[in-house]
Amino acid sequence: MNKDIITVGDKDSADINLVWFHGYGANNWSFEPFIKLLNLNLDGKLYIIMPNAPIDDGKRSWYPLPKSIDGDVIEDNQGLTDSKEIISKLLEGYLDNNKRLYLGGFSQGAALSLSMGLCNDLSCEGIIAISGYVPSAKEMTILNRDAEIYIAHGNNDTTISIDTHNRSVEFLRHNGYKPNEFIDECGHTISKKMIENLTGWLYKRL
Repeated sequence: MNKDIITVGDKDSADINLVWFHGYGANNWSFEPFIKLLNLNLDGKLYIIMPNAPIDDGKRSWYPLPKSIDGDVIEDNQGLTDSKEIISKLLEGYLDNNKRLYLGGFSQGAALSLSMGLCNDLSCEGIIAISGYVPSAKEMTILNRDAEIYIAHGNNDTTISIDTHNRSVEFLRHNGYKPNEFIDECGHTISKKMIENLTGWLYKRL
């Protein structure tokens, strides 16, 4: 695991620690402008920890990607579990146990935040998932029933389809969650409207 970690905000004065996971093939630096804008909108109440995923086959990836075999999508459930254990250890020492914790991310990072948050790999109060999905849902053992969830998606996303998003929302509702869902007419990106909507959702939780 790459230990190149970026932090944004003041650790002592922040109300909430937010761990933010980038998407597949990206890196933490690519999300720094978005994170700084989000924290500015929230009056600097966040302390954000942004790790980098390890490089796998030339690209950064948090866990082994699903594979398509004979038309079926096969997920590496053990690979996801092993990756989450490494990530949890990586973040030790960066989190303040006296602060409220949120997990969030984009795309594969959103999927990771949902898995880690729901399974209590890191005990968190809230989960932010933008353009993601629930990975290894059939094998998931949910341990955090109290997490608040913000989930957003682009209706024109061709990387992770809106149908995949809808199945993830259905999974969450079936398991007793009431996710705050926001859909925008955009592709695989974080739109201006998403930032505005997420800011409003988080502001109510400060």
